[in-house]
Amino acid sequence: MKKAIIVFTALAFVCVLFFYPVFAECANAVDLPYVVIGKELWLLEKTSGQRLFLLPESYYARIDNIDDTFYYVTFNGVSGKVEKELASTVGYHTEADGTMQELRIDSRYSIFTEIKLKSSLEGSSVDIPVPVDGSLIFIGKYPMSEDWYYVKHDNRYGYIKAEFTSKPDLAINTFIPKVKPAEFVEEPPATQEEPMEGKLIKILIITGLSVVLLITLIVLLSPGKKNKHRFYYEE
Repeated sequence: MKKAIIVFTALAFVCVLFFYPVFAECANAVDLPYVVIGKELWLLEKTSGQRLFLLPESYYARIDNIDDTFYYVTFNGVSGKVEKELASTVGYHTEADGTMQELRIDSRYSIFTEIKLKSSLEGSSVDIPVPVDGSLIFIGKYPMSEDWYYVKHDNRYGYIKAEFTSKPDLAINTFIPKVKPAEFVEEPPATQEEPMEGKLIKILIITGLSVVLLITLIVLLSPGKKNKHRFYYEE
């Protein structure tokens, strides 16, 4: 049993040393799947399919799942889906930037105590009261005859007219993907070439150690000789 454990441990150690560089290279090479956002690509609610907001052109939305018709994605912390036929995909080596930023209610409305967000701009809607001195997080735009913003307040989401906020003409910069860093390979320092005699000595030493290791393994694996002496109580 001990022999088997020794041999197994030695083989496992060799396998780890041999395959680790391959595993590490594969892990470093894997990119995350993203949707490349083009023109007029809407993020849709997963179940109802209602439009949540217009995704900003040039940005990437991380893909969480996929079926025959949709990519299920997350953008600015909001999960939804986009139509596959309207989207293209790309592999990206890191987390893509979003467009979230803080908004405030315009100071013109400071005479009021609160302002109401709409829970939906399609179908029935519920009003969500927000204090006029509260902070809003911009998530996305919903363009209509007037621009609306899809915003977050205290873990609740809703829509507010852009003109009611401190940034009615909010600009979104073009997304520029980060360049994947090149793998650094350290070059060995320039040294004088080792003489042939030194190389030969190293080869002989390595060969000798290999032979010794091989003989040791053979001895460990070979069955021991049985005791030839028999005693009076043996049959």
